[in-house]
Amino acid sequence: MDWKDYSPRLKELLVLEGSPVAITYSMTPAPAGAETDRYAVCQALIEARSGAVIDLTRETCACPGGVWHLGLGPRPSGKAGEVLKKFLVEGEKLFCSIATMHRTMALTSDPPVGLAEHVILSPLEKADLRPDLVVFLCNPEQACRLVTLATYPDGKPPRAEMAGSTCHMVIAYPLVTGEINVSLMDYTSRKYRGYKTHDLFVTIPFHAMPGLMWSIDRCSAGTAKVESHPGFGQPGAGGSGCCL
Repeated sequence: MDWKDYSPRLKELLVLEGSPVAITYSMTPAPAGAETDRYAVCQALIEARSGAVIDLTRETCACPGGVWHLGLGPRPSGKAGEVLKKFLVEGEKLFCSIATMHRTMALTSDPPVGLAEHVILSPLEKADLRPDLVVFLCNPEQACRLVTLATYPDGKPPRAEMAGSTCHMVIAYPLVTGEINVSLMDYTSRKYRGYKTHDLFVTIPFHAMPGLMWSIDRCSAGTAKVESHPGFGQPGAGGSGCCL
């Protein structure tokens, strides 16, 4: 099954609003038809979920922090670094001091600086290039199902990183580490980019997608029927349905 074929199956199964978003790091521009406008990463994710193909570069990424977090440029330094610190502490008020800001950045994974010149976002069904990541903007129940399906084949729990910017948590961290991640977003992205109160992100590295698709017919988070067994109660009928 080609990755483009994953999209309609997942959209129907999970009743997704919009499409899963393919993220591809590339040394060459997106195929013809990509948007040429400037976007912040948290805005580009919404637009790609709704059908747009967006090619983010150092020039077309509208957020200086996003340029760094995606690895399209170095960390802002000098005057630009001072402005960023002031903005995060005094403007967005996401940190109480520059020391706490530094602590968060020091204790989270580094961006993939220098990896590629283009970060291409598109609906999964339109992705001409093999994705590196597949990103789902979803609600908590859909997120639960995705994580369960992704971990069903090997039982390996995600090692979530839930601090930092939206672009770090949704794209950079899973890209660098190969880990599944669940992100609540940073609050200013959530507040000012039009996200709904129940929205969150689940990012699945592409290497985990074939296993996730294989799980659908076999796992109760997909289409498999939950069976009752003596001694474990009837799920949903007042008894415990948990076997752990």
